[in-house]
Amino acid sequence: IKTEYMTEPVKHTPGRILCCDCGALISPNLASICVACLRSKVDISQGIPKQVSLSFCKQCQRYFQPPGTWVQCALESRELLALCLKKIKAPLSKVRLVDASFVWTEPHSKRLKVKPTIQKEVMNGHFFCGNCSNMQG
Repeated sequence: IKTEYMTEPVKHTPGRILCCDCGALISPNLASICVACLRSKVDISQGIPKQVSLSFCKQCQRYFQPPGTWVQCALESRELLALCLKKIKAPLSKVRLVDASFVWTEPHSKRLKVKPTIQKEVMNGHFFCGNCSNMQG
């Protein structure tokens, strides 16, 4: 009796399923839903204020840091970014802050724009990144 063995390795390809909402072909996940459908159903930024106020003294060029101190911060500095993020700290406790940066505004503008990058668990242990639309298990 002669026995033969396969010499080439068997190639395994991951299975694909259809999204339960739109029918798009996706890699299987616990939610069985594609990222686009999940984004349309879940807003991870809900509850985070889109605008907050900072108190600024025109005389001494310092920002108010509660409860009662005034701090000197250069524009677009790490200290000013930390001060801005502290203003929205309570709602940020419900999400994971991944990154934050300033968005450029006109030099004469009295507005500071901050772009936070956040993640939040949305379904069955999946994390959803609102900035880059990745879903990770």
